[in-house]
Amino acid sequence: MRYEKLEHLMDLALDMQLNRRGVSIKDIENKFSVSRRTAIRMKDLVLNVFLDIEEITDDTRIKRWKIHETQFSKLLPYNNDDIADLTLAAKTLKNNNLDKQSESMLSLIKKLKSTLRKQFLLKLETDLEVLNENEDFIFKSGPKPIYQKDIFNKVRFCIKSCKKVNIKYQNNKNEIKSYTLEPYGILYGHRHYLVVKDTNDKKFKYFSLPKIKSFEVTSFYFERDEYFSLKKFRQKSFGIYEEKPFNVEIKFDRSIQNLIDEFQFHENQLKIQNPDGTTTIKFQAGGLIEMVWYFFMWGEKIEVIKPKKLKKLIDKFKFNWDILP
Repeated sequence: MRYEKLEHLMDLALDMQLNRRGVSIKDIENKFSVSRRTAIRMKDLVLNVFLDIEEITDDTRIKRWKIHETQFSKLLPYNNDDIADLTLAAKTLKNNNLDKQSESMLSLIKKLKSTLRKQFLLKLETDLEVLNENEDFIFKSGPKPIYQKDIFNKVRFCIKSCKKVNIKYQNNKNEIKSYTLEPYGILYGHRHYLVVKDTNDKKFKYFSLPKIKSFEVTSFYFERDEYFSLKKFRQKSFGIYEEKPFNVEIKFDRSIQNLIDEFQFHENQLKIQNPDGTTTIKFQAGGLIEMVWYFFMWGEKIEVIKPKKLKKLIDKFKFNWDILP
C-alpha cells in the first residue's frame, strides 16, 4: 500500500473517533475525493483493524461508523516535524506576550514525548536539536505590555461560563473607572484586548488587557447574544480602534509592485492592477489613527485617494524612506 493511502486510512480512523456523529460513506467520498466504491473499501479496511466500531443509523437512515476513544489513543500519528512545529508555536506565543499559552504548549509537548518509546524519543531529541538550532524568527523589538497574573485564565473562564465581571480600568487620561461587563472574546496582537458588552449602554467594546487594574468574577450569569460574531466585529476596524467604518482607497507606486504582492492590508480588501502599473487597494474599515501609523511607513510610494482626512494626515508627514516595510 502506498504511503499516502495509509495516511488517508489513519486520517479516516481519526475522523471516526473525533466526529461525535460518526462518519458516513458520503463523508469519505467528499473528504478524500474518491468514488463510492473506494470509500466503501476504505471503510472496510479501517473496520478490519479496529474491532470495537459502533455502526449508527441516523434519522435519515444513513449509516455512520464511530471508533471508541480507547482503541485509537495509542495510534495517533505524529512525527518529529509535528513536535518541531509545536515548539516553534510555543516560541511564537511567548514572543507575542502570551507566556501562559506558551507554557501550556510546552506542557503538551512534554506529554506527547512521554508516550514515545526510548528509541523513538532518542531520535526525536536529536532531530529537534537540529531543527531548533536552525529555525527561528525575528523577535519584535520595543517594550511589551505587562498583564495581571492569571488574567487569561479568568477571562477564558468567564467567556466559557457566561459570567459577568467587575473591572477597574485605567483610561488614556489615567482615570480609573469601574465597569460591569459581559466578556465575549479576546483579540490577540501587540496588545491583547478583551471584547465585551458593556452592561451600562449595551454596546460591544474593546478593553486593553494591560489597562485592567482589577478583575472580579461575579456570581451573575448573562445570556450570550447569538448573533454576535467576533470575526465580523473585528473586521470593522483597521487594527483595534473602534470607529465607524469608512471607504479607504490607496494607490501604490508601480516601482514596488512586487512588494505589494507580499502584503494583505485588510481581510476584505479589493486589489486592482491599474493599466499604468500602479496598484490600488480598496477596503472599508474604521481606525484612522492606526491607518496613519501604518501607511506613514510607505512614504512617497503611496497616494491616498480616500478618505480626505487620511490623505491630509499622510501627505503632511510624507517622507521618502530608504527602506520600506
